[in-house]
Formats: sequence, structure tokens, C-alpha cells
Amino acid sequence: MKISSSILLQAAVWISIWSIFAFAGNSADKLPAFYLVITLRVLGFALFFNVVYLAVLPLYFAGKKRALYLISPLVFLGYVALSIAMDLSIATPEKTMRPMPKEMGDQKEIGAPKERPLAFVIIPAVFLGLVLFGAAATFRGFSAFENKKKSEEEANRRRLEAEIALLKSQINPHFLLNTLNNLYALSLTEPAKTPEALLKLSEMVGYILYECAKPKVALSRDLEFIENYIALQRLRLPPNAELNVDLPASLPADCDIEPMILIPFIENAFKHGLTTKQACELSVMLKVSDNLLVLQVENPLLPPKQSTDPSGVGMANTRQRLEHSYAGKYKLHAETDGQRYRVELRLNLGR
Repeated sequence: MKISSSILLQAAVWISIWSIFAFAGNSADKLPAFYLVITLRVLGFALFFNVVYLAVLPLYFAGKKRALYLISPLVFLGYVALSIAMDLSIATPEKTMRPMPKEMGDQKEIGAPKERPLAFVIIPAVFLGLVLFGAAATFRGFSAFENKKKSEEEANRRRLEAEIALLKSQINPHFLLNTLNNLYALSLTEPAKTPEALLKLSEMVGYILYECAKPKVALSRDLEFIENYIALQRLRLPPNAELNVDLPASLPADCDIEPMILIPFIENAFKHGLTTKQACELSVMLKVSDNLLVLQVENPLLPPKQSTDPSGVGMANTRQRLEHSYAGKYKLHAETDGQRYRVELRLNLGR
């Protein structure tokens, strides 16, 4: 597609140049050879431009400057020599234009053609050669700049993809480790609830294995994962804990999100907000409207010893993933009043 567009653009430019030469002036004064000369001249322009653009200038960008300094003058002199040869052979005024009559009394006499000084042949050829060479160099420079820019963008994109893949690979084991620890505690205190918990965990592991490798998943699938996680946590809530959950009953079918980017905020509340020593209230609210997702999570602010995360993997990686995938499209705000910790994430899911 790019090659075809370039060819069409060049064809339009060269045809336009031919038309300017061909239709300028009085067509009655032009012989058929004039149009042949114009056609050959424009073809010479196109050939010289493309030789310089496609064969000569790439030597510079390939670092072959010695070859460039040797070939450039030869190509340029070759074009100038052919242009001068055409001017002196078939492009002479007497062969391309009708002679101008001059009046002598009552009779008209055809004026003899005047010889052109050699400088009038050499200077235009050299000037046009320099213009064409400069145009080719300019376009080649722009093309090289665009290609370099695209290469850098592609390299950055691949680097970010690799970083995100690494962050995901760190988050999943971190999440599973925490969940397995919770299941172990549940199996000791309430073994009757363990089979249901294992079923929920099985569904969650299936999501992690088969869908989390994708760049984006349907928000509804990620919401199912969150619901399973909360249901799993309900099984181990102590009697003194109260859990308030407000999740949407339905979501737009075309709403996508990066997988498991919300769960660390919810997991953090359960991990650091639950205690058996005092009454504790946790709340999770998720709303989606016009591609704007709002997640609000609140939990009690426990003493530092209980709320310290030794690994620091989950939340730190989530912040990095948000910056990589939703830069400029999210707002993350966390605050505390000394008693409760509240975090709010506003995420624009629009493409």
C-alpha cells in the first residue's frame, strides 16, 4: 500500500510538471518534436530523482560515505551530460518550435535560428540537476526520520509489552499465594466451607491461565473474577467484620479492560483491613458509565505492623501497569482520615 501510494504520488507530480511545460505558451508555435522532448526531459527528471533517492542516498544512511562520495558526482555528471546532449541534438529550437517570421516591407521572411551560447545549455542542466538532487535528499531525509521514529515507537511498544508481561507474571503468583494462604486458614477453622472455596479458586485460576495473557479482556469477565474473589473472602470473614459490595448487574458488551488490574485494590482491602480484635467494615463499589469506570474501596486503617506488605508487589506493579496502559486516562486517589483508608480509581476505558 505504501509503495503504491508513493508511485501514484510521483506519477501525479511528473504528469503535472509535463503539463506545465506542454501547455504553457502558444501551442500553434510548437512542433510535434517539442512534446517528445518534454516527455523525454520529464522521464529524465524522474529517473535521476529515483536513482538518487533509491540508490545513492541510502548509502549515506547505511554509513557507506566513501561510496556515496564516489557515486554521487558520477550520477550527477551523468545526468548533466545527458541533458546537455539532448539540448544540443533534439531539443534545439529549430526542431521543436516553428520559426518566427519577420517582416521586410510587404514580404515576410523566415528568420534564421540563432545559435545558443554553450553556457545557456550547461547552466540550466546543472541547476535542474542540483534542484532534483536537493529534492531527493529532502524527501529521503524526511523518510529516514519517519522510519526512525516508527522504529523507536515499535521498540518502545515491545519494551512496554515485555514490562507488562513481567508485571503480570509477578502479580499472578503473588495473588495466588495470598489466596492459598487464606484457604489454608479456612480449612483449619471451617473445613466444611473448603470445597466451595476450592471451586471458586479453580474458576479464578482458569481465568488467570487462559485469559490474563491477553492484552485486554471483556470487563464482564474481569468482574466475574472479582465476584469470585469476594465470594471466596466472604467464606472466611470473622463475625466482627461487615462487607458492603456494590457491583453493576450488567456491563456494556464492548467494554474491555486490562485483566486483573482492579483486583489488587480489592485484595489490598481484605489483606490489610480485616482483624478479629475490633469491629471492621469493608466496602467495594464499582460503577461504569459512558466508558468511565469508577472503583472505590474502603477499609479500616490498622496498625502498621498488621498492614505492612512485605513484598509490595501487588500495588506497586498495578500502578506501573496503569501508567503503561492507561497513561493520561486514569486518576488514582488514596486518602486516610486516621481511622479508615479510602482509594478511588477513575479509569477511561474508551479506545
